[in-house]
Amino acid sequence: MADDECKKQECPPGAPIWMCTFADLMSLLLCFFVLLLSFSVMDVTKYKQVAGAMKDAFGVQSEPPVTEEMKGRQMVSTTFESVPLHVQVLVARHFSEELDSGKLEAEYSGEGLILRVKGDVAFESGKAQIRNDFLPLLDKLGKIIPDMDLAVEVGGHTDNVPIRKGVSTFSTNWGLSSARSIAVVEYWIEKFRIPGQKLSAKAYADSRPIATNGTPEGRSKNRRVEFKIKPENPEIVVTGIEIDETPINEISPPSHK
Repeated sequence: MADDECKKQECPPGAPIWMCTFADLMSLLLCFFVLLLSFSVMDVTKYKQVAGAMKDAFGVQSEPPVTEEMKGRQMVSTTFESVPLHVQVLVARHFSEELDSGKLEAEYSGEGLILRVKGDVAFESGKAQIRNDFLPLLDKLGKIIPDMDLAVEVGGHTDNVPIRKGVSTFSTNWGLSSARSIAVVEYWIEKFRIPGQKLSAKAYADSRPIATNGTPEGRSKNRRVEFKIKPENPEIVVTGIEIDETPINEISPPSHK
């Protein structure tokens, strides 16, 4: 019977060889799920930084062959065609007093920084003459435009209430919104000698409301003047997203003759 008993075989010390492969597999799975979790709530800023680091580490073909129009080519790039973030922050900081008081609203978009002023603050009802209360804000913005390589689109907006005859010199809201945006551009050109290629005037009338026109409060929001701040050169590519911490009072305004 003793001969029928299985002989015991001594195992070599340490973990089995297959444990190495198993440990590598578990580590890769863990990294995979961590990446899934990190991308589920995407931080655009960190995503661009990581994408840039991967590009530097592995290399990316800089000029791929193009057979058709590319779409979404900025998806994994650390560069973006927009107003530099530090410039947007600087402009918003420059108007912190107006933003806090509610006279001015700021909106960050893919096209650039949009500064929005209520129409009642900028112009009298049915008129295109700039109000005195609006001039200090125009002066502050006009002083910083020339030195930042920026272009500003001035957009005039109204509500959907037709202009009554005899109340205004304009027959439609299109003429009114056009005259208001042109008045702002002409004021800047005359006072600050801003080159014409940096400025544009557009009329939108009631075609782009931001609130309902069914209430007085909504119509008041729709009557507005918007400043869309964009790069002067539409082909500008800005690298990095570092915020300039230079205090606004250390920036010297441009000199005008």
